[in-house]
Amino acid sequence: MVSKKDTIFALSSAYGKAGVSVFRISGPASLSILSKLTKGKKITPNKMFYSGFYNPKSGEILDTGMAVFFKSPASYTGEDTVELFTHGSIAIVDVMYDVLGSFKGVRLAEPGEFTKQAFLNGRLDLTQVEAVADLIEAQTESQRKLALKNANGEEAKLYSSWREKLVKILAWYEASIDFSDDEMPEDIILKSDKLLSDLIIEMKKHIETEAVATRIKNGLNVVIIGKPNVGKSSLFNKIIGENKAIVSSIAGTTRDVIDASLDINGFKINLSDTAGLNEKTKDKIEKKGILKANKIAKLADIKIYVVDNLKSIDKKKIDADTILILNKIDKKKNVSIDGLNIIPMSVKSGENFEKFWKILTKKIKEKMVFSNDITMSQQRYKVALSNCVEELSQAIKTEAIDLKVEHIRIAVAEIGAITGQVYFNELLDEIFSHFCLGK
Repeated sequence: MVSKKDTIFALSSAYGKAGVSVFRISGPASLSILSKLTKGKKITPNKMFYSGFYNPKSGEILDTGMAVFFKSPASYTGEDTVELFTHGSIAIVDVMYDVLGSFKGVRLAEPGEFTKQAFLNGRLDLTQVEAVADLIEAQTESQRKLALKNANGEEAKLYSSWREKLVKILAWYEASIDFSDDEMPEDIILKSDKLLSDLIIEMKKHIETEAVATRIKNGLNVVIIGKPNVGKSSLFNKIIGENKAIVSSIAGTTRDVIDASLDINGFKINLSDTAGLNEKTKDKIEKKGILKANKIAKLADIKIYVVDNLKSIDKKKIDADTILILNKIDKKKNVSIDGLNIIPMSVKSGENFEKFWKILTKKIKEKMVFSNDITMSQQRYKVALSNCVEELSQAIKTEAIDLKVEHIRIAVAEIGAITGQVYFNELLDEIFSHFCLGK
C-alpha cells in the first residue's frame, strides 16, 4: 500500500515512437511538480493549458505540450493528479522519466498502482477495477462492450443491492434473538426466509451468465474435424485468410492441432484445424494427433465437420453445435442432399462459402451475445456467489436463529469480497498485479 506521503508517476501511454506520450503524476506533490516544470505558470484545476516543460535544476527546456491538474478528490485516483502530454519520442520520454524521478519524495508507480489508489480512495470498487483491467485488454468489440458496461458500475450496483438486502434480513434475525415475539413483526422468520429464497433464485440466474462472459473474454472454440484429405486445412486457411496450415494430397499431413485466433463480427474466435480422423492408421504420431483431435472436438463450442462423400458421415460426431459440410462439389455431379442438414461446398472455388459463413456467424452470435441483463464478468464472482447461495440455502434449512445468523453473515462477507466492502490484502495483490505500468 502506498503511503499518504508518496507521490507516484508513470508513463500512461505505450513506450516508443508516437504522436503523443502521456505521463500521470498522483499524490500530494503533484501540483508543486507541475508548477516547477512550467516555471510557476498559473494553473486552474480541470483546465488544460499549453506550456513548456523545464528541468527545474538546469532551467533547460525539455519539451512543449499540454498539461492539466485535477484537484483531490475529483480525479481518477482521488488524489491531486497531474497529466502531461508531451511529444511521443523515446528521447523525450526518457528525459521526462529522469526529471520526474529526481523530485524528492517522488517515485515510479508500480503496475496498477493508480487504479489501486482509486479503489483505496473510494473512487472505484473492485468490480470496476477489474472491468478497467478487462477494458485495457479488450481486443474485440464484444470484449469492449462487456468491460465498459461493468466499468460503469452495473455489477457493483447489483451486488451492493443484494448485500443491503441481506444486511437488513440479518438485522431482523438478530433482533428476533434480542427481543420477545410480542415485540417483533408477525411471521418475521417466514417472511425473511421467503426473501432469502427469492435472492437465491436471482443469484443462480446471474451465475449462469458467467459462461457467456468467459467465452467473450477467452474466445469461442471452433474446431474443424473430418477424415484425411477432405479439405479441412484448406477451409482453415480460407477462414483465417492466410496459408497457415499445410495443404497436400498426402494423408496425415496435419498431425497436430493448428490454432489461430481471429475476430469474427466483433467476437474472439479460437479456430483449430485437427489431424484427419483416420482410424486405420498404424502411425503412432498420427494416432496421437487423432486422439488430440477427438479430445478437442468434445470440448469445442462449435464443430465444423467436413466430409467429401455422404457415405463417410459419422452421425455420432454430429450434434446441435455441428456444421456439416460436403466439400469438393466442384468434382461431383448430381449429388442429392435432400433431407440432410448439410452444406454442399467447394472450398477451392468458393462455391457456397458465403452460405457456410452466414451459418457460422449465426451460431457464433447465438453462443456469444449477452442479454440486457447484467453479465457476470469474473470467475471469482461466480465462486463467491456460489458460496453465498450455499450459505443462504443452509440458513433457510436450519431452524436455530443463531445458526441462521451465522450463515447469513458468511453470505454477506462473500458478496462484500466481490466489490471490496470486505477484502483481504492477498485478493488486492492478485487483482492489481495484472495491470500495466501507468494504470
